[in-house]
Amino acid sequence: REHAPSISSSDSNEINTTPLWEAYVVDVLRHLSPTLGSSPQGMHGRASTAYLASLAAEGGLMTLKKVLEGCYPRFLSVLSLLERNNESKEAGKADEFSSKEVSKQKNRDEEKMASAMRGIAALVSSCRVALQRWQGDNPGVQVHPHPLSLYISSTIQKIAFVLDEDGDDIGPLSMAAVGALESVLTSADLSGLGEEDLVSLEKSFSLISRVVLDEEGTVGDEWKAACARVLGAVIALGLCQKSEDDDALTNSGERMNALATSLLPEILASATSPPRDSSKFHVIRYDWIVLAGACANGSSQVSQKIVSELLSSMLAALGSNQTYEGAPAMALSYLIRCGGPDVGIAFHSLSPPGPTPFDIINEMSKPLQQGPEDNMDSERKMGRKQLQVGMSLLQLPVSRAKDEEVANDTIKRADSILPFLITAYECPSSVSSCGDLVQFVDQILPPLSEWDEVKLYVALPLLAAVLKSSNQVWRTLDSVALGALRSMITYLAQFSISSDHDAHSRSAAASCLFSVLFHSTQDDDCDGEVHLFHQLLEEVYLELTDAVTCLKKVNDTLTKRASSSLLHSSLSQVGDTFSFLGLLGSAAACKGGSFSQTADKITSFLIELACTGTSQFPFAAATMQLVTPTITGQKHPLLDPASHAYILPASAFGSMLSVQNGGPFWRQRMTHKTLPVLLKALQVQAKSQNPPALGTLAVVCHMLCCLPASLLGKSNIQQILPTMVAGLVYFSKNLNALAQSDMISSKPADVLSIILAALIKILTISPEDVTKFIGIIIPSLLLLCSSTESSETYIPKQLLVFQCLEIVATHPQARKSILREKDQVVAVLSAVVDHPSMIIRNAVVQVRNVWYTLA
Repeated sequence: REHAPSISSSDSNEINTTPLWEAYVVDVLRHLSPTLGSSPQGMHGRASTAYLASLAAEGGLMTLKKVLEGCYPRFLSVLSLLERNNESKEAGKADEFSSKEVSKQKNRDEEKMASAMRGIAALVSSCRVALQRWQGDNPGVQVHPHPLSLYISSTIQKIAFVLDEDGDDIGPLSMAAVGALESVLTSADLSGLGEEDLVSLEKSFSLISRVVLDEEGTVGDEWKAACARVLGAVIALGLCQKSEDDDALTNSGERMNALATSLLPEILASATSPPRDSSKFHVIRYDWIVLAGACANGSSQVSQKIVSELLSSMLAALGSNQTYEGAPAMALSYLIRCGGPDVGIAFHSLSPPGPTPFDIINEMSKPLQQGPEDNMDSERKMGRKQLQVGMSLLQLPVSRAKDEEVANDTIKRADSILPFLITAYECPSSVSSCGDLVQFVDQILPPLSEWDEVKLYVALPLLAAVLKSSNQVWRTLDSVALGALRSMITYLAQFSISSDHDAHSRSAAASCLFSVLFHSTQDDDCDGEVHLFHQLLEEVYLELTDAVTCLKKVNDTLTKRASSSLLHSSLSQVGDTFSFLGLLGSAAACKGGSFSQTADKITSFLIELACTGTSQFPFAAATMQLVTPTITGQKHPLLDPASHAYILPASAFGSMLSVQNGGPFWRQRMTHKTLPVLLKALQVQAKSQNPPALGTLAVVCHMLCCLPASLLGKSNIQQILPTMVAGLVYFSKNLNALAQSDMISSKPADVLSIILAALIKILTISPEDVTKFIGIIIPSLLLLCSSTESSETYIPKQLLVFQCLEIVATHPQARKSILREKDQVVAVLSAVVDHPSMIIRNAVVQVRNVWYTLA
């Protein structure tokens, strides 16, 4: 690459790079460029095109101009075959033999022209990269005339001819022409186009817009996707020209701006409408691709205009209670992910009087449209200018059930939008909205009414997304917002634990609480933060004591036919409290330092409860004890509610291990504290003939899944592996009991999932540790995969089983055992190949083929 020779030529000490440029650019171009005009479709032609395009992009302005002069005319000469083919077509049809020869020649010419068109696209894109690099080194300086100005008119005419000639007959040449048109729109200067070129462009754009707006497509429709990218470039180019210079638009600039201005409303109307066929899954929305391309290629004003229109559509849909309000939010989510960083910046920088993100939040939190009588009452109340007094105004609502019904309907409507709106709050630019969200949540926490609950249902997931989006959030928040977050800690904790609130909101509140606990620092009051953890532990102790007591009462009344729903809810409440305790332990462990003792206490408490059922609560003199399983319950833990309770602290411990924040050593410390307790419990349980206790089994599998083998140690892995294998055997032989256990809780099914996940990890990273168990593992896996259970909840477990079988087939040290089981495995898999789920059928075929090839 030359370094601006014309600018610094007066420097007598500069090294003369001309001989090098002659050798590495001119000579290479002279050697490679003839191929581009004779056979660009060949291997040598394609390689030459790629090399010269890269050279043009990286070699500087002089190299760019030299490559364009040597290559571009050759590509255009290849495209002159278009006129020749058209002339032969106009000449009329000859005899049959001649017609076949013409058809063969046409196919060869089309392949050649498609390669030339792709070469033009590569050169045009290289020109854009080269100019961007040059302008970065020379800010404020424009290159004039544009390096492509000599070739743009001819290129546009060739592209328009191809698109007009092919029509609906889509082939390689049409695809290449659309790609070249996109490159031209995003790279070239079109301000000097003549009337003929503009007419050709408008005709091509009209054809392309019909293709895009016709209908949704399926995966793999590259033609429509390419056309959508072109329309995106058209909108970006037209709107950018208007925003850059409102007073001095050329004729071509005015035409492009008018075209973009007329096209954008049509695309927006299509993008914000529901899919025509709601039964289709994974539908590609080409109108979304158009908008994403416009935002990615256009200026920030383009993104701001499109985002503002999408928000207006969302507000209109919410205000009119349309049956499908989610389409504008889905389009916005797609733009956030695929439209470049300007989309997120535009979303969070919108301000009144236009629509703003908080307008969406407020509209989602409003009650659904009321009936006529309620509307008259509300209008009558709004019309009163004076505060009404009197005992009658202090009466309770006539029917709270009606308010709850409206609130539930409002939440259901919010569910159709929230998952897509959260994407906008996960992007880095959401930092600017964090302070306002904190203030909004601080005003309604704790909730005092049904509508406060609805507002929290909407706002808490968005706040959680912002707080965990990046560490930059915590560096930019002002002292007022940080103080508000710290003041909400107790309320967030109480909200997360209480079963009176919606599970979705509680989960979001817990996520916010973890972020605040982990990131919040007060250098001058570390003891105060530790004391805050202790206060939260006191809240957990009171809640956990009540929940365990309730569970014991329900368990004691099982002989009196206590309802399964009551038992299920009691176990869920205990599990939620343990999960919250695990969240506190995770935050303390990630903070480290003086908080490590808190994490140690919580970890030891959870492990001892899971393995023995008894432990002292952290920083308290009281001892917590779970219900001891009966002898029958120990023999059949899947159907024993008391045994299910032991899984709950083990799951909380597993959630602690799976946290990704914090330094590199807290897991090592946690492992050092918990392994002795686990190994001691395993030694005691190994003396009985009962199946492995579910709590201990869950702890073993969580450790195998979440901790690296180097941290556990080879000897420790070998000590805990028999428990995992025993658990696999027990579950495989008691599938009916597993199905019945779901009436008590879903935790045993979760344990089976982590058993299989742990087995996959061990088979992958250290297969030699399970070599001696292969003869036991394979029959157990076959029992699990041949289960008659066809529910959707069991499909993920079956997929894990098939993955295990596929990995086992390649086990290097158990060849004899594997070949001995080959016939049985193939027979079982052949029986499962008619499974109603297509995912299962595909997995079965893949695994069966692997076993078939064993020899």
